[in-house]
Amino acid sequence: MAHKNMNRREFIGKTTFGLCSASLGLPFLGACQTAQKQSYRVISRTLGRTDLRVPIVSFGVMNSDSPGLLKKALDIGIKHFDTAHVYLRGNSEKVIGEVLEETGRREQVYIGTKIRLARDRGKNVFLTEDDTPEPGATIENFNNRLETSLERLRTDYIDILYLHSCCSPEMVTFEPMMQALSRAKESGKARFIGITTHTNEGDVIRAAVDTGIYDVIQTAYNYMQEEKEDIKNAIRYAAENGVGIVTMKTFGGNRVQADKSIEVNHEAALKWVLNDENVCTTIPGMTTFAQMDLNFRAMSNLTMTEGERRDLQLTSMLRGTLYCQNCRTCIATCPHQVEIPTLMRAYMYAEGYGNLVHAGITLGELQEEHGLHVCRNCTACAASCRNGIHIEKRLKSLLGSALYRT
Repeated sequence: MAHKNMNRREFIGKTTFGLCSASLGLPFLGACQTAQKQSYRVISRTLGRTDLRVPIVSFGVMNSDSPGLLKKALDIGIKHFDTAHVYLRGNSEKVIGEVLEETGRREQVYIGTKIRLARDRGKNVFLTEDDTPEPGATIENFNNRLETSLERLRTDYIDILYLHSCCSPEMVTFEPMMQALSRAKESGKARFIGITTHTNEGDVIRAAVDTGIYDVIQTAYNYMQEEKEDIKNAIRYAAENGVGIVTMKTFGGNRVQADKSIEVNHEAALKWVLNDENVCTTIPGMTTFAQMDLNFRAMSNLTMTEGERRDLQLTSMLRGTLYCQNCRTCIATCPHQVEIPTLMRAYMYAEGYGNLVHAGITLGELQEEHGLHVCRNCTACAASCRNGIHIEKRLKSLLGSALYRT
């Protein structure tokens, strides 16, 4: 259990790559040693008004720092690699840069990376003051992170540069960040610019399109979402206005239930997203060659079988799923106004994806008065989820895990 006087910087410092060998359920997955030769039918789509033509399944390099996986993807014909400044504490960007330099294939691929800066999660607005561990949302801080990402990636330009994790229309229209992105594009350090969103997706997508400056939007989109029809309509609106759509979190949490009793039909979930022709590409994370085979195989035939349709219908009806809808109604049921959706997201990263590093980073995003520290001293959890998630059980799991030990 954490020391009472442990500050947020110390807490983040404790959550390092060493946690990969700890256990909150699943281990952090590593790539297999060898890859079997496979051939795939690669279907490509053009990313909105950009000139980027990419396979409909791309490589989300969030959980992997395996050169072998990246090289295998290159050999298959995958051209788009998605990462972020914060993924694996920068190691994701580093391995992409090393592999592309070694193979001499930088000009044959498209790199998307994301920059995240301080925000008030309760109000869903950016903060201009530094908020450990994130620097304030200023042009200077944005540029500093961009330069670091360029250095790690061993390149002088990013194909798609995103403002990461925008939770409200106010965030996508925040003038300093719009200026920073536009200047990066004007200088040639970014070919195209965009935003990413995991929350209030429909409203955020429409607001981003209406600014007229964003070329690409990356959004959470899956069959489990309560608001999937609204998101689908917003995606169509973006496509009609020439904005390219990249989708993430297409599996809705990897497993349907945290007790591992029901697995998501991954191939069916991918097909569900990709049958929306307004989606250009999706970026599932991959940490093994078997996962790569499953993900790339799905694009060879997008026709869904009756069995796959039944699987999705069944799992979408279940309550208490691993996937948090981020509706935020649970916060009002907590007397301390703890940022429960972010804690549930950390739990999903740990239990659903086996990514303890990013789970720790996610926990560290929160100010102490709204984070897991508050739950440590709470004698009885009053928070409730309208979708049946057992909040108290998951909070206890986080509190008892290596993510929260000194």
